[in-house]
Amino acid sequence: MRLIPVLLAASVSAGALLFTAPAGATAKAMTEPTAEELRAAPIAEEAEVEVKLALLRYSNGLTVEFNDSRPSGDVGIVQTADIGRAGLFARDRGDSFLETYLKITPVSVAVPQRLVEAHGSEPLPAELERRTITKEPVEADGLAAPAVPTMSGAVNCNKTYYPWYHWRDVGHPGMLPRDSYSSSYGGRYVHADSWLINCLSAGNPPEIAARHRFFYFNNVLSKWVEQSDTLVHPGQEQHIEKGIVNRYRRIIQDDSWGSDPDCTSCMYTREGRFHD
Repeated sequence: MRLIPVLLAASVSAGALLFTAPAGATAKAMTEPTAEELRAAPIAEEAEVEVKLALLRYSNGLTVEFNDSRPSGDVGIVQTADIGRAGLFARDRGDSFLETYLKITPVSVAVPQRLVEAHGSEPLPAELERRTITKEPVEADGLAAPAVPTMSGAVNCNKTYYPWYHWRDVGHPGMLPRDSYSSSYGGRYVHADSWLINCLSAGNPPEIAARHRFFYFNNVLSKWVEQSDTLVHPGQEQHIEKGIVNRYRRIIQDDSWGSDPDCTSCMYTREGRFHD
């Protein structure tokens, strides 16, 4: 498989990521793109590899995945819940992915080393001293529901997930895809968030799915590189957050039925935002 050129070569030192531009990068390639250039830029043929760091399955049906997009080094979290059975939790504002992981797992579950590396320059949590750190993927089943706040209220297509958002579209037949650029909301951001809820009930064909895709802008390629492509099946809601580095970001939210208005029961609600 042909690999995309690396924009940032990352090295880890004292828990922080240091980034340097590749030797072959030209001054032209590293200039700041305009909003028009960002919108006109194509999507690269090759997507990044999304490496699973941990897969956590809870007794209430909630699943949580932590992952690492390579070679960009952006870490992410994916929460998926069955509507009516489990609720998505709200990450505390300012928490690193490591801090969230420690809050939602018992001491017996190992901690991925990549989450420790991605924590940044802040002091490591004291809780980490009680934990085993591993380079291997972590998988845990049958965990007790995490003792963190979940989003309150009935989950349906009128539900709001984020306390604030840059965009929100309530599901309706024939809803067109949404293509959102961070440059439309202030420029570069550390994180990109997307929430989707498939309004169809569980038991419907799984191929009737909502979809969200995450991208970052690669200055060397002058192209958008895909980091994540995930489906949300009937009876599910899902939140994805991606990023630890300040970048131009992009989210595309669409569906598998091609926005066909004749599929009157095919609907999903979406929200999204970019933030630091």
